[in-house]
Amino acid sequence: MDRRRQTHRALIVCSLAVTCVSLARADTAAYWRHEEGPAGSNVPGGVGTVIDSSGNGANMRTFDPTFTAATYSTVISPLKLRSGLVNHLSLDFGPGGDDAGLNDDNYTTPDQDISGKLFNSMTVELAFKMDAITGFQALMGKDGKPLGDEPGEPDSPVPPFKIMVRGDNFPGGVNNQLFVEWIDGADQIHFLSNHQTVTTNNWYHVAVTLSATNAELWVAKEIGDYKKVDSLTGNFKGPADEVLVYEPLGWSVGRGMFNNGVTDWADAKIDEVRISDAALTPSQFLFVPNVPLPGDANQNGRIDADDFAAIDRGGARHLTGWSNGDFNDDGTVNAADYTIIYNSFVTQNGYAPSFMPSFAVPEPSLAMLALPALAVLARRRRD
Repeated sequence: MDRRRQTHRALIVCSLAVTCVSLARADTAAYWRHEEGPAGSNVPGGVGTVIDSSGNGANMRTFDPTFTAATYSTVISPLKLRSGLVNHLSLDFGPGGDDAGLNDDNYTTPDQDISGKLFNSMTVELAFKMDAITGFQALMGKDGKPLGDEPGEPDSPVPPFKIMVRGDNFPGGVNNQLFVEWIDGADQIHFLSNHQTVTTNNWYHVAVTLSATNAELWVAKEIGDYKKVDSLTGNFKGPADEVLVYEPLGWSVGRGMFNNGVTDWADAKIDEVRISDAALTPSQFLFVPNVPLPGDANQNGRIDADDFAAIDRGGARHLTGWSNGDFNDDGTVNAADYTIIYNSFVTQNGYAPSFMPSFAVPEPSLAMLALPALAVLARRRRD
């Protein structure tokens, strides 16, 4: 641990009671909405051009507007904001992916309060839609290389925090996962992932919550509620009860850092980036999920022949997504999804459907007996 961090931590421990009171408030620490615009324009040069709408002064800037400036876009998430604010614009970063092409990013500077802020709990949120899946692409993160400055300290290239789409199949052999990695207050490295391949045809709404003992990754897509896709328990506290390692460098959007160098630019639309100094719950997350009736593939409020046709088509073509019948969001259209739509029809109408797809769902009481037969027809690190 370097002297700078030791001194800072010592000062904080000395005033621990006061510090913990201020950190325990559930206030927004920073909130970059990307609403400055106009659409089609680039982020201009100068200090503080990307506004922190929290009022805490954590405005971001770009490095050079001639080649690192993202573009304001009208392509936005279909989900409404819980605050009731209207979302008009996002920022279009890229192309990127292992540093190829133009490299767009925004960042805070070390002299801003958000850069050196300690959190005894926190939530980091953003919405993103990938334009290309290629290489390692960091959506946001915190700059620095906290580990390896002192003799005997583990030397790691990992930055304090990052949310990214990985360019490999770590962990678990799943390609291009959403991946969160951070160093806790005790200098230990941890990660979470969504265990599914990120695609280019979906908005993802991400919330990472950290407390002294719990870390959780929540994701909502364009359809469906926030789901807790990964979690971890442990003791993440440092000497001042901080859950994220102290590193007085900036936060960034559109890229990350590795081995103390900026890298891994994203080719993506990124919007509504918020950092809170509390571990929020799903009812407090940025976006209001779109949760239609289970099995309502076309979201018209009823289960009918069109929905059965959609799930039949989805299964035959091995397509996923709600509109193609993947109602449980497990990446496949199979017997479980047919059971969902069948049961929803019966619940809504009080009788079994007279129209059925190419392979029929049995009565709910017999569903488990038919699963082996249905399964035949179902579709089949870098740190």
